[in-house]
Parts: sequence; C-alpha cells; structure tokens
Amino acid sequence: MTDADVLDRVESWNWNANIFEIYDELKNGFCREDQEKLLSKAYHYFNEDKMILELASHFGIYNIEENE
Repeated sequence: MTDADVLDRVESWNWNANIFEIYDELKNGFCREDQEKLLSKAYHYFNEDKMILELASHFGIYNIEENE
C-alpha cells in the first residue's frame, strides 16, 4: 500500500466506521505489513486514540506509537 492509499483508507474510517468494523476490515482484507501501516496512521490521525492502540495490540503490533 502506498502512503496515499493508507491515508485514504484511514480517512474513510473517520465518522464512518466503529472500532469493530475497523477490526473486521483489517483482519479480513490486509496483510500484516499493511495492518501496521494503517494502524500507525490511524493512531496519529485520530490524535493518539487509545482504542487504536488497543486494536493494534490484538494484531500483535506494539510499535505504532513510535511510527509516523
């Protein structure tokens, strides 16, 4: 996924998807590398939302606070 693709996807979640829908989308539609990119972008895009951080931990991704 390009950076533009990642940003477009994260922006599409804004006000349109809850955390459970984001989880389902990530689980069923993206490889681990893309999951990490999307979660990292979402974490910072949504002002370091703790729910995104918790979601990342469910995928075994623990370094999104450092990425951006």
